[in-house]
Amino acid sequence: MNKLLTILITFFVTFSYGQVDLADSFNQLFKEEKYDNIIKYKPKKNEDLSAKALYYKGMAHYMKSEDDDAMRYIDLAIEKGPVDFDMFYYKGMLLFYANKFNESLPYFEKAITLLPEEPDFYAGKGEAYYSLGNKDSAIVYFEKASEFPNCKTRVFLLMGEIYLDLKNNENALTAYKTALGQLSQVDDSYQNCLFNLGLIQHLTGRLSEAKETFEKHISVYPTDYHAMAKLIQVYYSLSEFEMALLYKEKLYAAHKTNKLDIGMKEMFCFDQFIWNGKRVMAFENFDEPDDFMFVKHHFFIMDDNGEIAYQIDSESSVAIRINGSKNKYVLCLVKDQSHFTYWQYIFNDNYKYPELKNAVLDILNEKVKPSASFIPGKTNH
Repeated sequence: MNKLLTILITFFVTFSYGQVDLADSFNQLFKEEKYDNIIKYKPKKNEDLSAKALYYKGMAHYMKSEDDDAMRYIDLAIEKGPVDFDMFYYKGMLLFYANKFNESLPYFEKAITLLPEEPDFYAGKGEAYYSLGNKDSAIVYFEKASEFPNCKTRVFLLMGEIYLDLKNNENALTAYKTALGQLSQVDDSYQNCLFNLGLIQHLTGRLSEAKETFEKHISVYPTDYHAMAKLIQVYYSLSEFEMALLYKEKLYAAHKTNKLDIGMKEMFCFDQFIWNGKRVMAFENFDEPDDFMFVKHHFFIMDDNGEIAYQIDSESSVAIRINGSKNKYVLCLVKDQSHFTYWQYIFNDNYKYPELKNAVLDILNEKVKPSASFIPGKTNH
C-alpha cells in the first residue's frame, strides 16, 4: 500500500462519528495525478468519508473516464454535504457527457450561484444550451464567460461559430481574432480558426486582411484546397486575376489526381458578389466532356435562405464550337424549368472576367432580351 495512504488511515480518523476526512490528502494525490491511489483507498467498516473526500474519489474516476463511478461518488458527496461549487459543476459535466443536457443546466447554475466569477461554469451552461440547439441562450453564457481573463479559448471559438451562423459577422470577427491570439500552430483548432477568420474578413469587405490571412493559411496548410478556393475569391474581389491563376492551376492539378473532397469534386467557387441585395456565387466546372453540351460556369443567385433561386450558365455546345476557337460559351438564364439563351454574349477560353461578369449583370438587370427561349407549355422560339 502507498506509504501516504497508510499514514492517512492511521491519523485521519475522528472519534465522534468515525468520519475520515482525507480531502486535503486526496487533493494532493489528485494534483500529482495519482488517481489510482485515491480510487483504491477503501474506508474501514466504522469509517465514514467526508463529502469532499468522496468528491475527490469521484474526480479520480472522472479523470480516468469512468463516468458511472464518478457520478456515484459525486452524488454521495452532494447528498452528504456540505456541497461546494465544484461538486455541482462536475455533476453538470457528467450529465453533459451523458448527453443529458437539460438535466445538466441546474447544476451549472448552482455552481454559478456559489462562485459567480468562474468562467468555466458559464461556459458549461453555454455548451449545454449549444448542444440543445439553443444558440441564443448559449451565446449569453459564452459572452459572460468571455468577460473573465482566464476564459478558455474554446469559448471564443464557439462564439465565433454561433455569431457566424447568426450572420453577426462583426462579433464573429472579434471572437475569432481573440481565439487566434491564444492559439499556436500546433493546436488542433488553429487551422479552422484561421480559415474562419479569413472567411469573415472576406465577407465583411476586409479584402487586404483576408488576402493576408489566406496566404498565411496556405503557407501553413498547402493542401487545404478549400482555403485555396477562398483565396481565389479574394483575388477576384481585388481584381488580381493573374494572382488567382496560379491557385486555379493547383486546383485543376488536384482534381486530376483525385485529391479534392466531395464538396469540390466537380467544381469550385471562384467569385461571389452582391447584386440587388442577393448574393451571387460564381462556380467553375473542372471537366469539359466531349459531349453535345456541357456547362463551364454557373452564376448561382441565392435567396434569403441561402438556397439557389436561379442561375446563369455559360454553356458550350457543338452548335457553338463548330464555328472554331472564337466561340465556345454562350450565356443562358435557367429559372424554374425555363431556359433563355443570350447569343449576344459568346466567349472563348481567353475571356476577360470583367467582361463575363458585366454580361451576367446585364442579364440580371434585364438590359438585354434573350435571343431564344424554352418555356414549358408555351410557344418557344
